[in-house]
Amino acid sequence: MEGKFLGRDGKYHPEGSFLGSDGNYHPKGYFLGQDGKYHPAGSFVGTDGRYHRKGEFIGADGKYHPQGQFAGRDGKYHPAGSFLGRDGGYHEEDAFLGQDGKYHPQGCFLGQDGRYHYAGSFLGTDGRYHLPGSFLGTDGRYHPDGSFMGVNGRYEEPEGSAERDRRNQQGVDC
Repeated sequence: MEGKFLGRDGKYHPEGSFLGSDGNYHPKGYFLGQDGKYHPAGSFVGTDGRYHRKGEFIGADGKYHPQGQFAGRDGKYHPAGSFLGRDGGYHEEDAFLGQDGKYHPQGCFLGQDGRYHYAGSFLGTDGRYHLPGSFLGTDGRYHPDGSFMGVNGRYEEPEGSAERDRRNQQGVDC
């Protein structure tokens, strides 16, 4: 296998991995911390005695936060690029204000049914919107990507996909 080697444990590991003193293989760039565990390069021991990733900082709330987060007017920390919307809530950097007065993730669109749907969703022959990759089965119904004909002659759907498809049709997430 290219880029991998056979370890003492009989399994293949990515080149650069190493066998740690704990008997496990760890990715290149990890180090053994004072707590006896392996951590990514650049990690550091915080004032709380725990290891934190490079770039994390201690906020005004006394907790560590990922690099780029900021304290909002609500006193909570939000991802870099988030913005305070007209509704008083913080939203993802690329979110937009829809005609319904709510914020939606970038790529969602307003369908003919007056609801917002995930990017790539399409209007099926049944008059409902379906997620990208959904297909019309031999039973005349649409099924989420990854569905297959089961031994009982009915379509089996991947776990959780039917719920996500239902939410898309109702415009709940977008």
